[in-house]
Formats: sequence, C-alpha cells, structure tokens
Amino acid sequence: MVIEDSSKKYIIEITPRLSIDTIGRQVILKKLLGSTEPDIKNMEFIIASKLIPSEIEKIANSCDIRIITLPYRSKIDTKNEKSDIRRIEKISSAKSWRIVTTLLTCKGTSIRQLAMKANVSYGWAHATVKSLIAKGIVIGKNDIQINDFPKLLNGIAWERPFEKLFYDERVLPETDATLAAQTITRMCDSQNVGCGFTGFTAGGIYTHYGFRHDSVYVYIQKEHLDQFLDSFETANVQGINVRVYKPDRDVFSDTRKIDDIRLVSPGQALLDLAGMGYGGRDLTLRLVEDYASL
Repeated sequence: MVIEDSSKKYIIEITPRLSIDTIGRQVILKKLLGSTEPDIKNMEFIIASKLIPSEIEKIANSCDIRIITLPYRSKIDTKNEKSDIRRIEKISSAKSWRIVTTLLTCKGTSIRQLAMKANVSYGWAHATVKSLIAKGIVIGKNDIQINDFPKLLNGIAWERPFEKLFYDERVLPETDATLAAQTITRMCDSQNVGCGFTGFTAGGIYTHYGFRHDSVYVYIQKEHLDQFLDSFETANVQGINVRVYKPDRDVFSDTRKIDDIRLVSPGQALLDLAGMGYGGRDLTLRLVEDYASL
C-alpha cells in the first residue's frame, strides 16, 4: 500500500507476522527507489503487522523501518505468504521425507494419492511437492515422479548431515560386524532400550551390497545413551567400532529385525545414507534402486 499526502509518501507492507524476509523486502525497495526517486528523503517505509517478535522489531528499527501494530482481529489475506513459508520446508523433515520415500514406491501419482499413502495432510503434500518441483527434483502434476536423484541426495547431505547426530563411539571385542550388531540388539531388546542400526549397517543388510565389516552404526534412545556407552569396556581393545548416534526424530517405532539385527526402516536408512554425502553415495543409490521391493 502507498499513501501520499502533500509532503510525504508512505510505503506500507501489511503482513500477519513480522519477519526478516519482510524487512529485507522493504530494505531492497528503499535501495531501489533511492537510485530512481529524487525525493527519497520524503518517503517513509512501514510494516504493519499483528505479530511482532521483539528481536525482529529491533532489526527493523535499525534499518529505519517503522513498525505499526495491527489489531489482533484484523483480517489479512495470507494465502501467498503461507504458500511461501510452506514451500521452503526442509525436504529432510520427517513428514516431507515420507512424501519423498512414498514417491519411490508409487511413481506417477497425484498429490492427493501421495498424501493418503504418506499419511500426511493434502496441504503438506502439496507444499512439499511444490518445493521439490521448484528445486528441479520432481516433475509432473497428476503423474508426479522424482526426476533428479543426485540433486535430491545432494540437498539432503546439505540439509541434514548425518554425522551431526554422532554422539560417541566404543569398541566391541568381536571379530565380525554382524555378530557385534546381533550382540547389541540382544542387549538392547532384553533391557527395553530403543536401538536401530542405520547407515552402512542397515544399507548393507537391506541391499546385500557395500556392508562395512569394521564398524556398525546405531541409534540409541536418547535417555539411554550414556548407560549404553557405560556398558562397554574403556580399555584399549581390538574389535568392531560401534558408532553411536543420537536420534533427531522417532526412528524406533518402525524398526525391522533381519538376521537378529534391529534395523531402522528403509526410509530412515536412506535418509541417513544420503546425509553421508559422497562417502555413502554408491550404497545410497543402490538402496534407491531396491527401495520399492523392501
């Protein structure tokens, strides 16, 4: 909105919530008009909003942007703003990743079918697909399918690096990684401790390809992490390296037991492998190929 009187012009943006993006638009507009309008000193830049976080208001004031508080009951058309916010949701978030993994098992589907099969709302599915299309990862409208797997995997490696979840490691005096994983599974199951092998361990078992024989990768329930680590000997021993990770979401409710080893779901294993970047790329691509049959 622009309001002009005899001596001054007011450039106003109306938004339900004050954000950094809104401030950025006003700052850019001010800069652009400053290079074309001779009376820029007589212009005042304003953001009118219902919800105003104090820290962001300070930023607006430092940029010489005036903030006006709107009545809470003010009706503001937020259709476009909501769409923009939802569009930039992370692909690696739990619900968005369910959309991606569902696309791996039902190619050429509609958004409504996708939402039902992934058990998410239609709005969330639509926002995720829109984001994926904007990134060039997905194509189609009523026959949606993944178009660029390398770009998808690169995006996950950037958004959610798996090693950021690394908690600690120990050595189990075993000579075989499979036996080590079976031992840990039995211990956790007997003590009701949530565990789920992931990364190269899960990927190798699911695909029968690229199994690591010197290490195992396992999520342990947050409240049992230290107790689990204390069960290992601290003396220098030779054996299988146990890399322990702290989960950032529910990874235990849909685990599978294969060869007496408790694995995270194929979807979680794929997310974690993708988060390893190029170090796990071969196994990640193999899991993508086999995913629909798992």
